[in-house]
Amino acid sequence: MRARAVAAALTAWAMAASAAGATDFSQAAAGTTGSQFLLFDTSARGIALGGAMTSVTDDATSLYWNPAGLAQVPRASASFMFADYVAGITYNDLAYAQRIDETSVLGAGVRYLNAGSVAGTDINGQANGNFTPYDFVAEAGWGQSIYEMSDSESDVMMGVSAKMIHSSLGDATANGFAGDIGFLSHLYTTERGYDVGLTIQNLGSGQKFDQYRDSMPTRAQFGASFKPIASLLLTSNLVAPIGYNMYGAVGAEYTANFDGDMAGALRVGLSSENYSSLGFVSIPTFGVGLKLNDFSFDYAFQPMGPLGLAAHRLSINWSLPATASSKYRER
Repeated sequence: MRARAVAAALTAWAMAASAAGATDFSQAAAGTTGSQFLLFDTSARGIALGGAMTSVTDDATSLYWNPAGLAQVPRASASFMFADYVAGITYNDLAYAQRIDETSVLGAGVRYLNAGSVAGTDINGQANGNFTPYDFVAEAGWGQSIYEMSDSESDVMMGVSAKMIHSSLGDATANGFAGDIGFLSHLYTTERGYDVGLTIQNLGSGQKFDQYRDSMPTRAQFGASFKPIASLLLTSNLVAPIGYNMYGAVGAEYTANFDGDMAGALRVGLSSENYSSLGFVSIPTFGVGLKLNDFSFDYAFQPMGPLGLAAHRLSINWSLPATASSKYRER
């Protein structure tokens, strides 16, 4: 059964890849896909870990990272992120997930990117006032624990999400639709166990501003993570985007418990995604976290090289712990 699930995931990716041109998955494909705002990461924790979240995500932000992670939400989860980029660009994300029965979790969220005020010109290059470009995403997802495919050696989860996207460039607007599919499994075949995940993102119909419809920024992500000791998480991702080179990411998180209701975390990540355009300075990310009862407060710092000093992200997460259950195993 697990082999069939993996085969189905790979088949879905192959179908997406079959529509790609010969230059896809390479630097020569840069600029051939639209809706790039769909690739703006959410949650300061995930960004601090270099984006290596495919096998780690377990809260409402799974809507973005891997919808299968929704199945790990114990009872309810909510997340809000504010990101301050360069040149006055801001990015906000709000998501909520609710367990509806022993196996299923539903989630919904919105994302909003504001590019700041831009000076407009007419066809003759004359100023005609300012406008504010923006992008908006509304999405819903479902995560499911697959007991029929789980046993004493593994837990298996899957998830799907759908999103409606809208962009405005002043007088010009465009809409589009996309969906994600994800798989996640916790394996107990070693002493401490480990997690693996696969997600295929942004399959769908791209945006059309004028005569031509843009291709969606489809990508596949495979991730693996484990804890060599209880307080240390190590995670990794391999990413294959249709519109650019394949790249990798790794992250580490060390957690210290101060008492029963408080914990702190230090995080570091490395990602080669922007190395060719922004240089070595864009590879590392850093972050800290503080957990108080059911709330988590996270911060991420990312150098941006020639684009500016850095990008800053702040997140607030709220999660209700699991109740006792004969079927659901809290992770």
